[in-house]
Amino acid sequence: MKDNSGNLLEPNYIEDGNKKILTTAGAFGLLRKGIIENLGSKRAKGFLLRYGWSLGVSDAEEAMVTSTAIEYLIKQASVLHLGTGHIGDVQTERFIELVDSENIKTIRAKGKWINSFEALEHLKHHGKSDTPICHTLTGYASGYMSTICKKSVIVKEISCIAKGDPECRFEMKLKEDWGMEIQEELKFYHESNIIEELEYTYEQLLEQRNYIDKVSKFHKKLTESISNGSNLQDIADSTFGLLKIPISIEDLSFQKIVFSGMEEAEYRVLSKELKESLIRKNRKSNKPLPQFKETTRLITENQERLVTPIIVQKKIIGYCTFIYLKDAEKSSENNIMFIERVANAASLYLLNEKTSFEALEKMKGYFLEQILKGQYSSREEIINRGRYMGVDLETPFFIAAIDYKGNGKSAKDSTDHYDQMLESIAKYLDIQGYKALIGQYEGKIIMLIPESSNILPNMEKILKHIETTHSSYNYKIGISDKSEEIENVLENLDESLISLRMSTEKKIIHFTDLGIVGILINSKNVSGIKKIAKQELGPLYKLGESKQKELLKTLYVFLSNGGKLQQTMDDLSLSMSGLMYRINKIETLINKDLRDSSQSYQLLLILDSLLALGELEI
Repeated sequence: MKDNSGNLLEPNYIEDGNKKILTTAGAFGLLRKGIIENLGSKRAKGFLLRYGWSLGVSDAEEAMVTSTAIEYLIKQASVLHLGTGHIGDVQTERFIELVDSENIKTIRAKGKWINSFEALEHLKHHGKSDTPICHTLTGYASGYMSTICKKSVIVKEISCIAKGDPECRFEMKLKEDWGMEIQEELKFYHESNIIEELEYTYEQLLEQRNYIDKVSKFHKKLTESISNGSNLQDIADSTFGLLKIPISIEDLSFQKIVFSGMEEAEYRVLSKELKESLIRKNRKSNKPLPQFKETTRLITENQERLVTPIIVQKKIIGYCTFIYLKDAEKSSENNIMFIERVANAASLYLLNEKTSFEALEKMKGYFLEQILKGQYSSREEIINRGRYMGVDLETPFFIAAIDYKGNGKSAKDSTDHYDQMLESIAKYLDIQGYKALIGQYEGKIIMLIPESSNILPNMEKILKHIETTHSSYNYKIGISDKSEEIENVLENLDESLISLRMSTEKKIIHFTDLGIVGILINSKNVSGIKKIAKQELGPLYKLGESKQKELLKTLYVFLSNGGKLQQTMDDLSLSMSGLMYRINKIETLINKDLRDSSQSYQLLLILDSLLALGELEI
């Protein structure tokens, strides 16, 4: 600046430090952008709120020089805020209760800012926000109103055009009237010391570095453990030793594989509680238990679990779990990295095992196939080769046949599915320590089970495992009588297949449960049975196929129910008149009285025999 003579004048600074300066919305938008990018959204919000608060306080103090009347100062609020250029207009509805002209008892207001420069600049530089962002406007209104009211008045933005809302709307209340709703917001009005923040950040970084170092050492020890030949139990024991957190490794149905860090009895109680809880929560689904594809927290009455999947070749085959008792220290976010490292170690171990296991199981399956085809010349040869496979065939044994039929669109003849199911069963047997031969015969999965393997008492668990891991199929199991002659294994195979055909309601049926029917069929008098059946049921065989099945099923259900009409009606979903019509027709065709106990018993025996032979389907 120059005087009248053209001499340069010294700048005239205002000593009170409250000189107003002008800037453009674009320039402030760039400054705001830099603040957010360098400080982060959270710290930038606090800075902008405090900046706006300072502007509001300054304007309020300037207005109070003219008058201290509340009503005048509130009217000036809109005028002064518009004068900042922050907004194009403001609309407000207020409720004010005064003590006198210069003091308020309470104040509440709702309103909207029109054409907020802050929202427009945010959209320009950062795009759409997840939260309201008119921090300068909010701080300005809070600072101004708190100054003129001589009480803490807090303004909160509740919708914002930068968030995708149609308007930038706000609410205003005394701090005490907001209650807990405003507590998080109040923290932004308190400036923190940058040195303290840096010290806190350093402590956090140091803690994180130490944590990463701990995870790295933990992972290294697990990897070394596997390289040195450790098994899953060793992995679990090592993990508990390092972290002091009880751990379990389980299959997809949460059946125990190994665990460490607690007593067996306590583990069983907690495991039962977890499964019951999952079943209750999963009732609406067709699957008995849910499958967890990522690390998940499960909470029941007495425990909290951190569960992560074990994945081998892109398939989930089980879970690693940290178990926290209710009265013990709760799990933390940090433990997620540890449990996932354990799952990785278990996956690596199981992948190594899978490769060698698959080769051995193929050999076992081929061996069983050779036995069933009678390709060994002597009992001694079979027993010796069995020892090589790790299966004792010198002791008594059973044959189990497993059949599976698809639900809905599932296709039974899927080779991939059969291979997966065979692998799943074989792996489960191996994990549980059961020794058996498993293979395929006529579309069925066949198991040769030594009595000493303790598999038969646990057949329900094996079936449950299959149903859980391959839930799109229905399964039935037929089990032969005990035999001590491995060279006569085909007789036992026939017994298991007969049992399988007789399992109309039960999912697992033993040949010994068939009684006289089993003895008849096992006698190989098949042609005689068929001859008697045609003689006793002859006219029914001459009917069309659909009518024949309908009447034979009615006859079988009626006889199985001991001639009880009501039970038969319910089982066949028939009316009384419909059932009586069928019974009368059957009695006419076969010329027998179905209420005669001797005749009905003989007919039921014949039908059971046909069912066992596969000549009849119910």
